[in-house]
Amino acid sequence: MIYRREVDGLRALAVIPVIFFHAGFSLFSGGFVGVDIFFVISGYLITSILINEINSDKFSILTFYERRARRILPALFLVMLVSIPFAWFWLIPADMLDFAQSYSAISVFSSNLLFWKESGYFDVATELKPMLHTWSLAVEEQFYVILPLLLIVLWRFGLKACVTVLTIFAVASLLLAHWASSNAPSAAFYLLPFRWWELAFGSLTAFFMYKSAGAELGLKFRQLLCYLGVVLIAISLFSFDKHTPFPSFYTLMPVVGTCLIILFCTADTHIGKVLGSKLLVAIGLVSYSAYLWHQPIFALLKQRFDGELNAFHTLSLVLLTFAMAYISWRFVEQPFRNKQRIGRTAIFSMALLGSALIMLFGIGGHLTNGYTSRYENVLAPEITSFPRIDNGWCFYSVDTLSSLEVGEKGQQCLIGREGADKKALLFGDSFAGQYEPFWHKVADLLALEVNSVTTNWCFPSSGEGFSGPKSSSAYQQCLMNRAFLKTHAKDYDLVVLGGDWATVFNENDMDAVKELIKWLASEVKQVVIMPSPKRYDKNVNALYVRSVFLHRPFDISTVATTADESAVQAHQQLEQLAAQFSNVVMISRQQLFIGDSTSEKIPYSADGGHISIYGAEAAAELFLSGQGMQELAERLK
Repeated sequence: MIYRREVDGLRALAVIPVIFFHAGFSLFSGGFVGVDIFFVISGYLITSILINEINSDKFSILTFYERRARRILPALFLVMLVSIPFAWFWLIPADMLDFAQSYSAISVFSSNLLFWKESGYFDVATELKPMLHTWSLAVEEQFYVILPLLLIVLWRFGLKACVTVLTIFAVASLLLAHWASSNAPSAAFYLLPFRWWELAFGSLTAFFMYKSAGAELGLKFRQLLCYLGVVLIAISLFSFDKHTPFPSFYTLMPVVGTCLIILFCTADTHIGKVLGSKLLVAIGLVSYSAYLWHQPIFALLKQRFDGELNAFHTLSLVLLTFAMAYISWRFVEQPFRNKQRIGRTAIFSMALLGSALIMLFGIGGHLTNGYTSRYENVLAPEITSFPRIDNGWCFYSVDTLSSLEVGEKGQQCLIGREGADKKALLFGDSFAGQYEPFWHKVADLLALEVNSVTTNWCFPSSGEGFSGPKSSSAYQQCLMNRAFLKTHAKDYDLVVLGGDWATVFNENDMDAVKELIKWLASEVKQVVIMPSPKRYDKNVNALYVRSVFLHRPFDISTVATTADESAVQAHQQLEQLAAQFSNVVMISRQQLFIGDSTSEKIPYSADGGHISIYGAEAAAELFLSGQGMQELAERLK
């Protein structure tokens, strides 16, 4: 295979936007497409090698995976090794648990599966996960388990069969990805079936290059196609953002743009000369190491300084990324690629031993719940935990707990005084579920048996509105829960509603909530609406826990609450509605919370949005001692 400098330059065009995107430079709002450029390049290069070796009858599975091990593992193991001590001293147990589990997944190239399973309802902010970027390596390696075997089988039927089958698979994958980008976005982002087509486009490019496609085109036309490729990539880099469905038909822009550059931007074109310049080639050569280093550097420093990185810090970290990239390329990548210096046995031994040690580190973190012995101060679990069915409460988190199934079990969990004559129903999403410890205490004193019917994203409504992806199993559970409410509301003396009112307000679903409340007012003796707790722009509980473990001061008043504005507006609408009915009351925040923290200076919040078990119990103590409890007791007589 002939070396092409412009392809290394194209690698620079991929890695720089990714790093700038994660550094927070708003200009590169679509910098994440750098990964898609990498996918195409990788598909092109690996397939080119496979074509040449299979065609010359020199292909060996063992040699193929030896090359992959030499290319991928040494630098990856170095970055993971260096990251451990920083994680050890800077990550709180919950974050260390996630970190350790990612190591176990990386050791078997399945981190994309882990991050997919972790994504969603209670996920940690992705920019704080040091090894998040390894999902793309996992996708590539999974692709390269299949591709060689597929080509070996197809080769005997000729090039046309190879191209035809790859094209069919690519088109099917693209269509599936476009559908999933709206219906199952996390799966679409992380999983191979939805990313296959991007790597396959690179593979098809290799087949076209093998047949010398484009060679007969004149220089002017190739120049035009080169500029078109650059424009497609530039548009995606600077106009795409987190709201762009991805991967989808939109992703065709950077993918096709990359294919055009590989096909037509040879050394005699303007773009080819720019890509082949010394600077871009140099960056391209260290691009793999730069990609490996950037995420742990940014994530771990953000963890250490609570995300407060100014422009100087950010620029310094970008420079540090490339400095570390050069060091690992020069002293790790290069030596391990030299077969004369390091033989096959040594490579495979290193791969097995390194993977085993990484797996052991991950298992250790899992078994010790994040190596909690690192710290003297171990906080009570209820301070950081959310009440769910797997920790003694009722919230039916069917979206995050694989052991749960959609069904009636999510409608049969009791709190309060079981067996009491008076019955209550707690209904809604996780913002209702968070109040289970609160209602457990309050209901016991009111002699109420409370059935908690709550699941992910299922705000109180009698319609089909849903705050999460409708592909989630929680949506089916939600529809069942709403049908249950319609059928059984009249069986209860009290119905308590809780919801993520900020999201409901932002998604224009308040009318559906109001209609439900009006209907309930005509069906049941008493309706209570619970407020959303104050919403913070950061996970204040994590900030508090980090301050305890790292012996740092904590001041919750410094955390912005711009995210709370929508909740406040929603509360005003709900209060106005409640005032229209004699049997509807909305409990105010002031009746539940003393400021932002309890008397012990511990945040009520579990994650910046929900309150913790501890926060709910503290809210109950305040409510029980106030006039609100007396009024509620009178209403239920």
